[in-house]
Formats: sequence, C-alpha cells, structure tokens
Amino acid sequence: MNIITQAMFYLLHQLHEWVGNYGLAIVLLTVAIRLALWPLNSAQTRSMRKMQELQPKLKALQEKYKDEPQKMQEAMMKFYSENSFNPLAGCLPMLVQLPIFIGLYGALSSPHFLVDTVHEKFLFLKNLSHTLQSHAGQSLDGTFNVEKSDAFSTDKTAILHMTSGKTQEQEVTDQHKLITSSPKPLLPGSPVTMVLDFKHLGLSDDYKTLVKSADVLVVNEKSRELERVHFNNVNGALTQEVPTQPGKSQLNLDVLALIIIYAVLTLLYQQIMTAKQPKADKNDPAAAAMQSPAMKFMPLMFVVVMFFFPIPAGALIYLVVTTALMLIQTLWVNFSEDRKAAQNPNQPSSQVVDIKANRV
Repeated sequence: MNIITQAMFYLLHQLHEWVGNYGLAIVLLTVAIRLALWPLNSAQTRSMRKMQELQPKLKALQEKYKDEPQKMQEAMMKFYSENSFNPLAGCLPMLVQLPIFIGLYGALSSPHFLVDTVHEKFLFLKNLSHTLQSHAGQSLDGTFNVEKSDAFSTDKTAILHMTSGKTQEQEVTDQHKLITSSPKPLLPGSPVTMVLDFKHLGLSDDYKTLVKSADVLVVNEKSRELERVHFNNVNGALTQEVPTQPGKSQLNLDVLALIIIYAVLTLLYQQIMTAKQPKADKNDPAAAAMQSPAMKFMPLMFVVVMFFFPIPAGALIYLVVTTALMLIQTLWVNFSEDRKAAQNPNQPSSQVVDIKANRV
C-alpha cells in the first residue's frame, strides 16, 4: 500500500504544480480516477439492475429446490449462465477502489502533505488538514497543543546527522511506534519528553554511537498538528523535550458541512441504486431484511464513524467528489438502460429466462 500512497502523493504534487491549489488538485485527481474506473462502475450498475430484474425468477427457483440444496446450486448456475449474468461482477469495482482510497487517504494524512497544506484553503474549507474535531494549535511553531490522552506518530523518513559529519535520510519502519512520550497521561502545559526507538528507525543498537542527532516531522495523531522536532543523542538515546499548551477541543464547522454534503450524496446514491428493486415479499424475511430501512441506511454508518475517526478535509473532498460522480454515472446508466428498454419493449433488458417455460 505504501507504493500506492507514494504514487498518489506524486500525482497530487504534480497537479498542484499545475493548478496551484491542493484542494483543486484533489478534485482533478478524483475525476481522473473516476474516469479510469468508468467502464467498471458502469458494468457494476448494470449488474445490479440485472440482479434486481432477475430476483423474482431467482426467488421462484430457490423456492422450487428449497429441499434439494445440490439441485438448487446446479439450477442457479444454469440460470445465471442462461441469463449471461455473473453475480460477482459487481464486486470488482469495489475491490479496485478500496486500495485507491486507502492509498490516497495515506497520502492526504501524511506529514509531507500536512506540511504542504498547513495554510492551504479551498472553497469554504479553512485548512485541508483539519479534521472534524480538533484542539490543534498553530503547526510548525515549536509547541504542541495537547490533551492528556494524545499520542504521536512521525513521517515515514527521518534525517540523521552522523558523528562522522555526514547526513543521511532513513526510512522509518513503524511510524506509530517510533516515538515514546512521557509522562503518561500527558500534562498539558508541561514539556513532553519524546524518545526515538532505534529499532523502529530501522537501525541496530550499533548506531547509538554513530548517530549524533535526528530531525523528524512529528504529528499529533488526534489533532493532526505538526511540528519539526530535533532529537539529540543523549547517552545513546535520541531524545527531546517539546513544550506544550493545553488543547481546547473545537468543532470545525467547515469540515462538518463537508460531512453533511457527503451524507446527503450518499443517501441519494443509495436511493437511486435501490429504486428499481422489486418490493420484497412480506412472507420472505430474508428479502424484507435486505430492503429494511436499516440496510438502506447502512452506508451512512460510515458518516457516523467520521465523528470519531480523524479524517482530514482533503480526504473528505475525495469522498464527496467520488460520491457525486458515482451518482451522476448511475443516473446516466439508468437513463440509457431505460431508453433501450423503451425502444425494445418486447425484449427485456435482462433477457430473463422464464423458469416455468425452461425447466432445469
């Protein structure tokens, strides 16, 4: 996944060089990704439409062979084959999109991106690195605003100053375990002592006498505040005391607005995707459960997660633009399929095989 993250960061940087704003760069990158995935997502939408059209016939088949599991399996395979339908076809776009989102999220949450966007604005967003709830102070001012339970992570690289006078860039093996901080819990307003672990720097204990100091970008994992910290080698331990101030939690209304926009778009998309789904039989508990309000609103559970998990505004821009484009694409595919069906009223778009007329 690190390769995808690096690729996304590189593309964002190149687009930023062209347009001069990272928010716009995120939008353009998202559009490019959606265009690249357009054929896959169109196939997914058509697959879901076809599944909805096949559902009544499939249900009848399952009812016919409900006491014969082996025959039911064979009948279903034949049914799918006769209707040229692959029930797994709709999963491929989701499998492709997941690593892309994780990679882009990694890029947008990286300290390098935070450095580049520490004062970056876009539309009504005050800062692309802000999350919904934050107690962050001013990044890169040498002082962390902290609460008692805060923890720290680092950039993926550190700059090592060797006793020989040379300088080298070192890749960090574990960004979340590199720093140990004390006291615990933190005492807001008092210095926090940070120590780098040589093992998670990817170095053996032999380097404890070879490394004079290190420069690392340190991030407060909760507030996303970023500081450059210079660690000195004290008796074989890279350590530094960093001043702190009490952090006061606040709700970033601009990020909240972005989350609300995403929630509305997600709800609209869910309604459009299920609009043509046949009404569930009240006597079929499984089908009724699939069409229950709880299932229809399940995608919005991700929105609830955003209130507890620090997702930066830059990543939210990707989600909003992605959902909007998926909504537009679904409307277009539905319109195209409905027009084809209207032009050929005697030929169902799914070419559903009549089970009664075609005994398996």
